[in-house]
Amino acid sequence: MAKVSQAHLDARRRSILDAAAKVFAEKGVAAATMAEIAQEAGISPGAIYRYFPSKEDLARGCMQGSAEAVKAAWQHPEQVETDFRTLSRATFAELERPGADADTRLLLERALVAVRDDDAAMVEEFGTELQRIVRGVAFLLRRDFGARLEGLDLEALAQALYSFYWGARFMRLMAPEAVAPTRQLEALQALMEAAFTADRESDSTER
Repeated sequence: MAKVSQAHLDARRRSILDAAAKVFAEKGVAAATMAEIAQEAGISPGAIYRYFPSKEDLARGCMQGSAEAVKAAWQHPEQVETDFRTLSRATFAELERPGADADTRLLLERALVAVRDDDAAMVEEFGTELQRIVRGVAFLLRRDFGARLEGLDLEALAQALYSFYWGARFMRLMAPEAVAPTRQLEALQALMEAAFTADRESDSTER
């Protein structure tokens, strides 16, 4: 029997993920079936299980890739060569890539199901991820802006910025014609810079 190449296996896995993303986006994770995903991918249901042991694993696979790399950078910013502005731009640009809206739907559905079903393990997983990202945001704010943020509650600011990010994701999903996430970020950064400038001018006048 001829050996199947790694390239063929990778291509098959990618085709399954593409099919799953389409079906999940149309029907939701809970309602979608592996048989429907297999039909969309043009393979047998049994073939999917060779790549993904369960539908939940398949849903997670749909959300991996560049988005995971960005998330990892926020969780461990001390391990990557980046700064707050660069990583922020990459994060919001990620929301404009093809398939990002489907990822948002999957994440929201998983979160709502976890709360509805009182899934303590899943809620804890989301909470742990939130804490790691907030700590990462606060770390970059402290490192990159230092004295400019003196006196501010950086953890509260980090949570506010993370809330802004999720607001941008939700708005893009519910109102596709709204201003692009990257433009929203640019407006927020301009507002923050104006506030910093006003504070500096006020301090200078008082002196």
